[in-house]
Amino acid sequence: MIILNESIVSPILLKVLEEQQIPVLEQGQWGDTLKSEKLNIQKDTEFFKSVEKDKRILTNSENGITLLGHFQPDSNEYIWSKLLKDKSQVRNLTKSLYPDFYFQDIDLSMISELDINQITFPVVIKPNIGYSSVGVHKVKNEQDWDIAVNQLKADLLHSDGLYDSEVVGSQTVLIEAWIQGGEYAIDGYYNQDGEPVILNVFKRLFKDDYDTSDRIYYTSKLAIDEIYHEALKFMKNIQTVLPLRNYPVHFEIRKKGNRVIPIEINPLRFAGAGTTDLGYHAYGMNMYEHYFSGTKPDWNRILEEMDDRIYSLFFAEVPLEINPEDVARIDHDGLRHEFEHVLEYRQLPFQNDRSMAIIFYRSEDLNENLQLLHLDLIPYLTIKHLVFN
Repeated sequence: MIILNESIVSPILLKVLEEQQIPVLEQGQWGDTLKSEKLNIQKDTEFFKSVEKDKRILTNSENGITLLGHFQPDSNEYIWSKLLKDKSQVRNLTKSLYPDFYFQDIDLSMISELDINQITFPVVIKPNIGYSSVGVHKVKNEQDWDIAVNQLKADLLHSDGLYDSEVVGSQTVLIEAWIQGGEYAIDGYYNQDGEPVILNVFKRLFKDDYDTSDRIYYTSKLAIDEIYHEALKFMKNIQTVLPLRNYPVHFEIRKKGNRVIPIEINPLRFAGAGTTDLGYHAYGMNMYEHYFSGTKPDWNRILEEMDDRIYSLFFAEVPLEINPEDVARIDHDGLRHEFEHVLEYRQLPFQNDRSMAIIFYRSEDLNENLQLLHLDLIPYLTIKHLVFN
């Protein structure tokens, strides 16, 4: 089954839901878009009872975890999801795997009183319960500390009301070692026997050392070769401390030399806002079909058939310094023309959570991506008060 949030839905996902007749529990009104089972809130309890316990559950938004907890609070899926959403609990869970990794959590109200002499710089500070890169800041040294803390508080204030409290929570903050190395995002799942299956491999790009945005991820034969076996080993190691079964995950890891350290493990979903579909454009991966069918891709064949191009996604967001309610219009045609070879351009309802568009595109090398990292999106926004003037 899937718990479907209507704000951003992948068309590839919708097609799989219709073709495989996957039971759908909708959050909100959806109209006639889906041919799958549509339900009113009064029927939710009966819906959950009708779904067999060994059926696979997926969400397209972590808001769905709250609904799952309301109707199935004792289910493994909800218990695992609550644990994985809490970054501090994940660090404690994996402490035996990474015994020398520095981290601590603290109440947000107390962070200004923290003795920074106790902190082993450089570090990253972020909400203990978070989504995307909301409130994530890198702190190189003591001089950067106050600036980063103030930015974190401002980010949480800006995001207040945009996300469910189980998606972005502002009560506690995690302080942890700044992990060096290349960063990778992996979509996968654990099958009914607990065997890990990798469905997507993306590499993340940053414009500088302080950048924490989700602007560009890409995949290529080289990027997959760099991390695939280490990512699979990481999934197997997690299985030794948490016995996941029939369970999807989206996790981020960093690799430096031969060492791989996790950044976070996101529960019950693939890459957010449908960005997981980059794999569909790059190497024909339909991760939804694999997950619901319990099958796994032939990565040897995929790598043999892939070309040497770079396949990327650009996640365009309304900048945090601008209130989405002040945006009258977005120049999507102008933004589209910033990309040389667009594979798919998806307009998004930016009023919901600042997401303007997802652009899937192809490049001959990384040069286009390196330029797009610095693209200013403000010129593509029409602000309301400027319209009236």
